[in-house]
Amino acid sequence: MYANRVSVIIPYTRTDLIEATLTQLMRQSYPASLTEIIVVGQHSSSLTHRWTVKAVETVTRLYPGAGRNMGARIATGEYLLFLDDDCEPAFDWVEQNIRELQRSDVGAVGGQVAGKSKAFFAQCVDFSSFAFCQTNKRRELQICSASMGVRRETYIEVQGFNETLRTCEDIDLCYRLLKLGYKTVYQPAIKVLHNHRRHSFSILMRYSYFFGRVSGLYIKLLYPDMTKRNQILITLHHPLLYALMLLPISLGITTIIVKTTVREYPRVLLYTPFIFLSKLAFHTGVLCWIIRGPQKNLVEAKAPGGAAVAHVNQS
Repeated sequence: MYANRVSVIIPYTRTDLIEATLTQLMRQSYPASLTEIIVVGQHSSSLTHRWTVKAVETVTRLYPGAGRNMGARIATGEYLLFLDDDCEPAFDWVEQNIRELQRSDVGAVGGQVAGKSKAFFAQCVDFSSFAFCQTNKRRELQICSASMGVRRETYIEVQGFNETLRTCEDIDLCYRLLKLGYKTVYQPAIKVLHNHRRHSFSILMRYSYFFGRVSGLYIKLLYPDMTKRNQILITLHHPLLYALMLLPISLGITTIIVKTTVREYPRVLLYTPFIFLSKLAFHTGVLCWIIRGPQKNLVEAKAPGGAAVAHVNQS
């Protein structure tokens, strides 16, 4: 039944969370003999003393896309499965990824990223930042790299992740796959628990603002024709226009989130005011990105230097 070799690639920055991630990977329904786990990051070689993993030791902390590409370069699997180190996969996570990727028209597949914490503001984060990864309906949309699968041949064809991006490298990859004629699919049968540890109002607001300030409108300007929303937002690429539209933009995306999730999760109505505030914080960050201008934003988003591989360890 099982014949395909799989490589699971994990960018490593959270030393206190990856143990739970690796524990779940060791309990997969997919054969361990066909699965390799590659951990990329500083001090990753320390994991080889306890876990059967390949460790790609780096000199500095990498952006996630660069870490994923570095792992993919030494991967031997026919399928490349990318997983964040704060995500705990379900027992059939590998198997469900492979099942969806058997479809030749699927370029990449993402899964349900459910919050591990049920605290009020942790759930606000789940619905404000990962709303489209909560539902139980398979859909074609841009997917989150916290849990993403792709065939090796497709990954090579699309030339991997953009390593210069600090955020939104997953959306960038999806857009390039769509341009090549592939589908990017959200498959809720692929499940992970996301231990993001953002569980207070202040963390929700700071996280949302930071993400907006760093990502800005960069991806939308690169791919203006990919979505109607991209087209609308780039027409507002001016500080005064964007400031005037902060409230309508934030209200619009909040409405979409609630409409998408309320049937399955009626409790989202309790979170709605805070989802709106988080979106307002996010778009305030985008406004700051616009005000800063292209030169300062280029410096802000520039990938860290000196991120060379020191060595690869395999237990």
